Amino acid sequence: MPSEGVLALHELHRSYASFAEFQPELPGLLQQGTLLDDCITVTRALGILEPLTGEHIPPEGLLIQGPNWRESLVGNGLLSRNRAALLVLEQRYGSLEALGQQDIYLVEALTGFALWLRRQLGEERLSCSEYLEEAEGSFSDVPHQDLCALTFASDSFDLVLCNELFEHVQHLDRAFAEIARVLRPGGRLVATCPLAFGQRDSIVKAVADPQTGATQLLGEMELHGDPIRPEHGSLVYRIPGWELVEQLQEAGFSEVRMHHLASWKHGVLGSDLPGVLVIAAQR
Repeated sequence: MPSEGVLALHELHRSYASFAEFQPELPGLLQQGTLLDDCITVTRALGILEPLTGEHIPPEGLLIQGPNWRESLVGNGLLSRNRAALLVLEQRYGSLEALGQQDIYLVEALTGFALWLRRQLGEERLSCSEYLEEAEGSFSDVPHQDLCALTFASDSFDLVLCNELFEHVQHLDRAFAEIARVLRPGGRLVATCPLAFGQRDSIVKAVADPQTGATQLLGEMELHGDPIRPEHGSLVYRIPGWELVEQLQEAGFSEVRMHHLASWKHGVLGSDLPGVLVIAAQR
């Protein structure tokens, strides 16, 4: 029988408007994070329920590698952080049918999440892209978009989904302004990225000259895996802190919240934190 602490993590969802709201909760969340191995034991025994579809994925249908469960608990091609984003979408839209009535821009095209979304929603109202500059290979069938200079008309989408990209964008203020521009009034951004969750300020690792684009490293180079650049990887410019909330507000978003979701029931588990932080903003 799972402990009381583990039972409390079967489905936890809280949201915060600022670091000041989140900071008092942090010690308790870090303490809950010590229960992650016990949560995985339950997941290995029961499997998970996929958000939005309600599909039960049995234990043998999961790839469980650890120890960063945010990235290493895989089912139907989705990671823990992907399912966290789906839970936020489920809360907002209620069903796959309602989600499928939205015009959606997904800022990825080759990931398991992109494949899952196309499979569930079709492609009539779903646009996907990748950033193809310096691509290591031919991707002629994949649309290219630069998040800092999108080619879409203003007010094109009801929803923008952006996973694990903000840390790689040279000029994040431009990207946020572009996302706000292509969203219709009332439209939403739902996103994940690595977060310096214990502080307001971002951890800046590299900067790009706004005129020339030349990059200056401020310490040791950090690269993340990238399906477009599998050999070289993608450079990390920053690990965003909670100032990201204010930056989105300055870009034109009227409501910005950071959702923390933890659920062994849905396969949403984290690393230091028990779950995953998801950014949700409304224009």
